[in-house]
Amino acid sequence: MSELTKEGLKLLIPYYYRSEEDLLEEAFRIVIRNKPKIRIELALELYKNKKASLAKSAEIAGLTTIEFKEILADRGIKREIEGDEIPEIDKKIKEVFG
Repeated sequence: MSELTKEGLKLLIPYYYRSEEDLLEEAFRIVIRNKPKIRIELALELYKNKKASLAKSAEIAGLTTIEFKEILADRGIKREIEGDEIPEIDKKIKEVFG
């Protein structure tokens, strides 16, 4: 970080932000809002690391679920099927059908 940037931060933070962390959060939001490619990469990483669902990741990326699925497929990222575990599904089937 340049000295000019450091000095600018020292002067701005007390007047416009409660803390350096607040400034960083706002800067992050601005970058994500204005750089769609970075937003998509963030959504992909969140999805791959199971920090966000498919629908939430698509929302973060600013895409429809279908568009996000296409990006996953293009990149060879396997989708996780969300839902009940197999034993739970088997139990429900037995309850319904005997």
